[in-house]
Parts: sequence; structure tokens; C-alpha cells
Amino acid sequence: MSTASGTSTASDLVTAEAPRTLTPADDPARTVGARFAGLEGYRGVAALLIVIYHVFQQIDAQSPGSLGGDADWGYRILHGLDGFVSLFFVLSAFLLYLPYVRGLSGEGDMPSARSFLVRRASRIVPLYVIAILVVWSSRNWGLLDANWWDLLEHLTFTQVYDDGQIFYTIGPAWSLAIEVQFYVLLAILGLAFAALAPRLSRGAGLAVATLTPLLLLAGSVAYKLDAWLVQGTAGDDWSVWFGLPAKLDEFALGMLLAVVVASGARRLPRAATLGLRIVGLGVLVAALALRPTGDALHAWFHTATAFGFVAILAASVLGEEDRWSRALNTKVLVVLGLVSYSLYLWHEPLILLLDGHGLLPGTSGWGGLAMDLAIVLPISIGVAWFSYHLIEKPGNAIRGLIDRRGRARDYYDGE
Repeated sequence: MSTASGTSTASDLVTAEAPRTLTPADDPARTVGARFAGLEGYRGVAALLIVIYHVFQQIDAQSPGSLGGDADWGYRILHGLDGFVSLFFVLSAFLLYLPYVRGLSGEGDMPSARSFLVRRASRIVPLYVIAILVVWSSRNWGLLDANWWDLLEHLTFTQVYDDGQIFYTIGPAWSLAIEVQFYVLLAILGLAFAALAPRLSRGAGLAVATLTPLLLLAGSVAYKLDAWLVQGTAGDDWSVWFGLPAKLDEFALGMLLAVVVASGARRLPRAATLGLRIVGLGVLVAALALRPTGDALHAWFHTATAFGFVAILAASVLGEEDRWSRALNTKVLVVLGLVSYSLYLWHEPLILLLDGHGLLPGTSGWGGLAMDLAIVLPISIGVAWFSYHLIEKPGNAIRGLIDRRGRARDYYDGE
């Protein structure tokens, strides 16, 4: 969401036929005729599956074994739905890195760091802060008894580096902390790109754009290999496995897809598109089938799912329109994608609230899971819809205070 982590919306979508002067990646005007508009459907699917995962997790924790175990395929699939957080990371990296690649290759203006950060903040911060404050306040009463440190960590997006509180307040919010840290990193890289771009040919610019995610990917893999093989870090040392260094490989894969698209790759024939989807789905199935439990190897599960999602996304952004892409563009999935950030942030507190008041009748087994989903899904989607219109849309208006070059708008110019 995570992302969502899904935190780049339809307004982040970009067109392959971008004009010479590149409109910011998160400008709403870019959604008109956007080549990648179908990607919003992916976000909707991912957010929905993350909700299902947390309802499954709730029942599995309350009644261990009632849904089967690792030997049961249904259980393994549900247990692996948390891998869809990787889809949010890959998608955000792809959409947000693409303008930088085009700037480096001379196909458009380099995004302003200030504009980029303000637009990202207007997208993420208002809803995030309100959700954190509402949920934290509902659980912390009194000045002396309140967990102020937890609040501070969540409001500064640093809870991922606290093993004890990484999943406090709003558990899925850990992925938002990672997203924000990636935005800051991308803005810093953007400053370096802006200094280099005027001196580079198109080929050299694409080389720099390619080398950057390759270095991030190699560094992240090296970091995890060291933690796993050298340091012997335990699988539940969450700050090691869920911090930005461990997750950069997933973002790097999305950035590499942006390079492929920005380099002018041609539309793939249907056979190649189908092949990419088969490869991507095959990787996801293999990751589910081989996913280890109880040790640090789980960190590589998310790397594997990111590879699978990159292949599937590549088929969508490089292939011709087909039934798959049209299915992603259905109104239901587009609406789910639109409210996916609100859905991602509110659904876990809602699950805990409903369960705490005895409003989730399912206590065990697949029947219990179905009953709880029948209650949680419509309530969560309804709350997300209201949250989007009451909080997200007004928050997004902040981006209108600056122009695409990062300068404050002069509303009295010419008067």
C-alpha cells in the first residue's frame, strides 16, 4: 500500500508518448489517455488480497491448524498473499523512476526534487497522519500510560527499525515507512541526475539510469546475504529484514522496468506477452511452493515475488491490449485501485476493532474465514471510499500550491 503500500495512484501514470517537456509523474493531467492506466487495476487487486491475508492471519492466530498447514495448498496460497506488498513496491518504483530515466536520456525535463517531494507528501502524509493519530489515540489513554515513543516512530516513518514496535498501531504502515524512505532516496538521486543530465548523450544517460538500480539491487542482495550467512540474523529480527536496505532490491527491479520502457522498447507480440505472464505466474507459484518458514530465508520470498510481478507488469506495459488488460480496466478494479491506499491503511484496525467487539463470528476453519470476509470486505471498502473522498482528495490539493518546477504558484501574477 505497503503501500498500499500502494501509494502511487492513477495520477502517477505516465504515457509512453510523453512530450518533450515532461509533466510531473504525479500530475493528474497525465491520466488522460495514459498508456499504463490499467496498472490501477493491479493496485486494486493487491489491496484486496492484502485484506484477505490479514483476515486469514487473524483466524490462523486464534485457531492454529484450523485452516490446515504448510502441507495444504490453500493455506500456502493465503499465507503467501503478503507477497503482494512487493507489487506495490515494484509498481511505485516503476512509475516514479520513469520520469527520471526520461530526463537522463534527454526525452523530457528532469523532475524537480522539491516538486517531487511535495507531491509525494501530499499523497501520503495527510491520510497517514490522520490514520495513525486516530488509531493510536483509541489505544492510548492518559499522558503517563500512553506509548509516546511508538507515536513518534510512526509519525517519523522510522518504526521499521524498532523490532518491538514495527507492527504497532497500524501493522501494514511499515511499508509506508519504506515507501517514504525510497522517495527521499529517489529525490537525492534526482539531484545527482539533474547535475549529470546536461553533460550526457542519450546512450550515456540510459547507461546511468540502468547502472543506478543495478547498484541498488546488488547492494540490497549483498546486505541480505551478509545478514543471513555472515551475521546469522534471526528471521524475526524485523528491523533487518523489513528496513529499506533489505527492500531496495524490490524497488530496483521496478526501476529497471522503467529503463526498459523509457529506452523505447517496442510493443511485444501476443506470444511474448503471454510468455512473460506465464513466467511471472510461474515464479509466484514457485515462491509459494518453496517458501520456507521459521528462518531468515523468508526474506528471499519477497525478492522472488518481486521478480514475478516485474514479469507480469512488463507484459502489461509492453504488450498489446488484450483480455487481461481489459479485465484490469473494469470499473470495480479501477475504483478499488483508486481507494487502495485508504483500504490498505484502515482495514487492519477495522479487523481488530470488529473482532474486539465480538462482531466477527468466524473463529476457525474455512467457513469462519468466509464469514469474516463477508463482513470485513464491504466495511473496509466502504470506509476506504469515504476516506478517499474526505481525506485523500483534499490532501492531494496541496500539490497545487507549487508548479511542476517546484516553485510556489503566484496566484496574483499579472494583477
